[in-house]
Amino acid sequence: MELRLHRPDDHDAIRSLLAHAGLPVDDLDHANVQFIVAIDEGVIVGVVGIESFERAGLLRSLAVRPGLRESGIGGRLVDALEAFARERGIDRLLLLTQTAAPFFGKRGYRVIDRNDAPDDVRASAQFRSLCPQSATCMAKPLDQGKRKRVLFVCVENANRSQMAEAFARIHGGYQVEAFSAGSRPSGLINPKAVRFMSELGYDLTAHASKSLDEIAGEFDAVITMGCGDDCPWVPAKRREDWTLPDPKHMDDDGYRAVRDEISARVRALLAAL
Repeated sequence: MELRLHRPDDHDAIRSLLAHAGLPVDDLDHANVQFIVAIDEGVIVGVVGIESFERAGLLRSLAVRPGLRESGIGGRLVDALEAFARERGIDRLLLLTQTAAPFFGKRGYRVIDRNDAPDDVRASAQFRSLCPQSATCMAKPLDQGKRKRVLFVCVENANRSQMAEAFARIHGGYQVEAFSAGSRPSGLINPKAVRFMSELGYDLTAHASKSLDEIAGEFDAVITMGCGDDCPWVPAKRREDWTLPDPKHMDDDGYRAVRDEISARVRALLAAL
């Protein structure tokens, strides 16, 4: 899989992929949009675009070829676009979406009021007419010098690491980018984890069980939990192994005890970063 900036001869393929995904194409001939494309065996299988303004960028036109939408291509495209934006001095990305808020929420984008977007962004065709008023507006700051990137890894990415990611978001807020993954992901989040996090007001159904293959970049801290030698190496400034028991077969009191221990450890970790 190759990711690169689009070339003039990619235009028709990009337009076709976006149209097939039901995304706006009417302004592509005159809007200042730059695209990053994913190439597999010479074919464009994914695309994401950015419309640049002063210090803000409008993330738009994320589409992946049908049949490949659960392969991690979308996440890799977003990571590449964020790196591209930072290199060009953009310190904030915004987007409008009707269906992908959970996807972007996992990547640090937060819902904002549409009227809080910068004036030049709100003057774009995307905001004025192409996306309906019902679309969700989301934003993410790119000032990574201030935000800490933290990754939690266990075997199945179904219990411990999912809760740790949630607590990093709860305790760290906008100062933390939290991720979780599994060395052998189950693909499902344990309903117990969902239930016991909901007791604290956190909706874990917005997360997904995923592989380390879907995670890219360097982290301020990587925390492993129980995967031992199966935990692949990930670039990190700080590494810790938390010897926490897997709570998936525990009774309610046992599960809550592990949950609360994770919360305390995450809070201490963030304070130390």
